[in-house]
Amino acid sequence: MSEQLSRNGGLERDLEIIEAIAALAPASVRNSDLVERTGREKSQISRAISRLVDSEILIRNENGVVIGPRLYAMARYSYEAQLVTAARGEMHGIVHKLGETIHLTVLQGLDVITIHSESPSHGFRALSWMGVSAPSYMTSSGRVLLSGLDDDQILRLYPADQKIVNAPERCKVKDGNSLMVEIKKIRKQGFATVIEEYEPGLVGASVPIYDFTNNVIAALNIAAPKERFENKLESAAKEMSKAARRIESRLNQPTSKGSY
Repeated sequence: MSEQLSRNGGLERDLEIIEAIAALAPASVRNSDLVERTGREKSQISRAISRLVDSEILIRNENGVVIGPRLYAMARYSYEAQLVTAARGEMHGIVHKLGETIHLTVLQGLDVITIHSESPSHGFRALSWMGVSAPSYMTSSGRVLLSGLDDDQILRLYPADQKIVNAPERCKVKDGNSLMVEIKKIRKQGFATVIEEYEPGLVGASVPIYDFTNNVIAALNIAAPKERFENKLESAAKEMSKAARRIESRLNQPTSKGSY
């Protein structure tokens, strides 16, 4: 009986640590942060972190630990399946109206990843592969997803005065300060656009999708050749915003009377 209680207590501690790390995602979390947030002793945190890293629930990097592939895989199958189910019909409708490929994207660490695409018959497919990732700072969908984080979280990912390694000359964002300029603009206007920042000849627009707690959980993105679509970005963003609100309604419908 005492052994079972001990196991249950250990599980509760592990869950508390995982929840604390998830609350700060996608930023890396140090042991000292977890001591402060959980009130646990440093030795307890260290043992739990080692155990969770060994089982791939967490992974270590030079700045601390982040949620690992095993936990992401378990959560994402359910989470992304719900997103895709709620968004597929609306995405198809936008494709029919605008005649361009539409992507559903989420944030994973420092990258934005496509989890579903809908394309027209002519199909501009340069970015339509599901599972393809891109740096969040240089794409419209990545910036939209980052805009849902607290400023402190963003600046932990992209420090204010630290130059972003390998940022191309064509990209407006070179460090955390220039990223925050774009983030503030996105929060004010409700969408993001990029013109040839990610790839020469390519333009894009993205809008956020919110959950019922008003957190940004995904983004709708349209990407197309500049010569064909540059003048249509803002109108496309308005169409996607309407679709995003309808997707949110589907995601946030009560599963039973009086509950979500």
